[in-house]
Amino acid sequence: MEGSASLKTIADEAGVSISTVSRAFTRPDLLGDRTRAEIMAIAERVGYQPNRSARGLVTGRTATLGLLVPDIANPFFPPLVRAAEDRAYERGYAVLLMDTDEHADRERVLLRDLVGRVDGVVLCSPRSPAGQIREIAAQRPLVCVNRSIPGVSSVLCSTRDGLGHLVDHLHSLGHRRIVYLAGPASSWSDRERRNSVRRQAAKRDMLVELLGPYPATFAGGILAGDAVAASGATAAVAFDDVVALGALRRLSERGYAVPGQISISGCDDIFFAEMTLPALTTVATPIADAGRAAVDLLLSELDGRHRIQQIAIPAQFVVRGSTGPAPLP
Repeated sequence: MEGSASLKTIADEAGVSISTVSRAFTRPDLLGDRTRAEIMAIAERVGYQPNRSARGLVTGRTATLGLLVPDIANPFFPPLVRAAEDRAYERGYAVLLMDTDEHADRERVLLRDLVGRVDGVVLCSPRSPAGQIREIAAQRPLVCVNRSIPGVSSVLCSTRDGLGHLVDHLHSLGHRRIVYLAGPASSWSDRERRNSVRRQAAKRDMLVELLGPYPATFAGGILAGDAVAASGATAAVAFDDVVALGALRRLSERGYAVPGQISISGCDDIFFAEMTLPALTTVATPIADAGRAAVDLLLSELDGRHRIQQIAIPAQFVVRGSTGPAPLP
């Protein structure tokens, strides 16, 4: 069991009962913010470490959440991971991180393995069929990030308006023929982004050609860059910033001026997007906010206060130097 002497030390200093101190670690949602913060500050100062295994015997929980991402090497995901881990830590939970390597079969195996090891799962950009995900969600609380599945709670980074502003931006610069560089064929986000670009371009009487799909990697962007050069389009919108940066690199290697001859833009606003030359025009997705919101949804279900919800967090259009006026005919 947790060390009662340490609990008593904290309780005496905080002027609360031992049971209140215990709830700060097992059911923090039952305490006021001020009381919980004071207890946690005292616990940190005296070096108190709750026994997670003992707590699990009492509560029937592991105090651990599963977090699955398709590719931890993709710079889009680390901010989500850090935000989710920080929010889980605030609530007394550890996080077990797993990488599915963009494979639906591996994702399915890892999900089934997690069911008996964690209290709930945050599943990021899943590739598995919806029915398999619903099956897991019936066994353990589960929240998807960046995929909408009926009957499963989700947090979505809504890029529709941001991409609409990006297309309007390109139109205002004189671009009438653009290409969309598609991401992985199994990606729900890619379908949403592709449709948003096509929808807004149609409103502006702009021609959109679909290129790809390409892996959501820098190497995938290199391949896309050659296709952009051969397309004759004056602007390219990439599925994500990693693909956009690969295309930008390849076009520069081939002697194309960006944005003088071809404008390049991406989506997500990863850490490296403004470190290139020119800096990348993009749509900034609030992925860290999504990580925190997903953990909050998951814990609300664990606490019995949950109903199926879909939270959409809007993205913001960011203009930088990689887009400019369309070249004259």
